[in-house]
Amino acid sequence: MKAIIQNKYGPAELLKVEDIEKPRPKENEVLIHVKATALNAPDWRLLRGKPFFMRLVTGILRPKDKIKGCEFSGEIVEINQNVSEFKVGDLVIGDLSDAGLGAFADYVCVNKDLLAYKPNSLSHIEAAALPLTAVTALQGVRDVGEVKSGESVLLVGASGGVGTYALQLSKHFGAFVTAVTSERSEKQAKELGADEVVLYTKVPLEGLEKKFDLIIAVNGYNKLKTYKKLLKEKGRFVMIGGKSIRQILFVTAFAGLLSRKNGKKFKALLAKQSAKDLTYIAELADKKMIKVVIEKTLSFAEIPKGIIELEKGHVGGKIVAWVNQK
Repeated sequence: MKAIIQNKYGPAELLKVEDIEKPRPKENEVLIHVKATALNAPDWRLLRGKPFFMRLVTGILRPKDKIKGCEFSGEIVEINQNVSEFKVGDLVIGDLSDAGLGAFADYVCVNKDLLAYKPNSLSHIEAAALPLTAVTALQGVRDVGEVKSGESVLLVGASGGVGTYALQLSKHFGAFVTAVTSERSEKQAKELGADEVVLYTKVPLEGLEKKFDLIIAVNGYNKLKTYKKLLKEKGRFVMIGGKSIRQILFVTAFAGLLSRKNGKKFKALLAKQSAKDLTYIAELADKKMIKVVIEKTLSFAEIPKGIIELEKGHVGGKIVAWVNQK
């Protein structure tokens, strides 16, 4: 089978398409013929092995998991004899971000507990764009952010994979959403339901006078004191992601300390794989209650180029690649 292999740390240009042996499902696993896969932040964050301490998990001298790729949509072609929840021929979706990765390949073995059925109304390309980013957005908005109907939400980074879902889910739960984005994504944010749009290139957050019940930072380089200023007296701040690893780690490590003052809560999301949450997302997508936003569709061989583009930022939606169209 073909797979995109990373043999050493470095830029995406080092990724190569190689022929390797097809895996066989172990206990509690099924073998999936991957139809489509989506590109995500972990795909470029893990390439260079930086910061160095990350290599304690990913491999000191060379990558432990040579095949990257988190999100996928595909067909079950083989099951381990002790798996009864699924059958050969089932169309499924899943997230491998905490399960060894491996979606950039013709076939991948996946634990049955990480799977959900593919939404019938979505193509494989659309379905592949759901598992990691939509579940991350759901857990950030619903679980960590604890959004309530009627609350005001400031969404920093309303475009991109997680941002487009966080916007739609905030609206789904009844919030009034102010989306922070660029001119390029202004129309898209409004179409996805944003009540107000702030263009960060024209209006810095420091200049906003309104205060919010919940601030969700999917991306951006704003100072924490700016977010604190924009929160209501008992407001909540949720850090989901962004390019500033330092800020993400700081909020993760010191959320409790930051939350002791003024009754304002600071939290960092550590998203967890959840078949239950993925099934919930799939049902919303099947009922057209959330929309998948595709920025670009690539061929399998173009995945390294897509990773380079994703790392540069300012992507308005998901970048998805066909692995096998038949």
